[in-house]
Amino acid sequence: MSRKPAKTPARAALLEKLWSLGRSMSTQTVFLHQAIAETVGLNATDTKCIDLILRAEGAMLTAGQLSALSGLSTGAVTHILDRLEKRGFVARRRDTEDRRKVLVRVLPESLAPLVPRYEAIGRAYMALLAEYDEAELRLICDYLEKASSVSAAELSRYASEKARKIAKPSAAARPIH
Repeated sequence: MSRKPAKTPARAALLEKLWSLGRSMSTQTVFLHQAIAETVGLNATDTKCIDLILRAEGAMLTAGQLSALSGLSTGAVTHILDRLEKRGFVARRRDTEDRRKVLVRVLPESLAPLVPRYEAIGRAYMALLAEYDEAELRLICDYLEKASSVSAAELSRYASEKARKIAKPSAAARPIH
């Protein structure tokens, strides 16, 4: 049974602070990932697509799956994969069970310049988390899981809206009969 928190000025101030901190963290994270990606001639979207592939079952995805996970159009994903393949970060291969499918996998050796940078960030965050007890860590995990679900739902909603707009031509584009 959940209780409804009282609406107090202190709560309102905390919610405002959380909103502001969330915005700040989001902005810093985007620019941090961009800065790291640029060290190897990529952009943040490229490295996040690499991460999605690495996190997939079997560490392989089709372009369509990557499109669905990222919310990017299939055309944008194809362009990203072409760029990543040209630079030696990914390889494409036909699925052995369904030759119509092309699977994309990350070439592990290509990550060598990125690994130390991401490991350093990981160590810094783990040092920060050492300040919290188990109950606080469970609360942080609960919040992050729920926030991640909200983000995933919003991404899905925007991707669906975009797909509907693409599928439905505008009135100006329709032929007159």
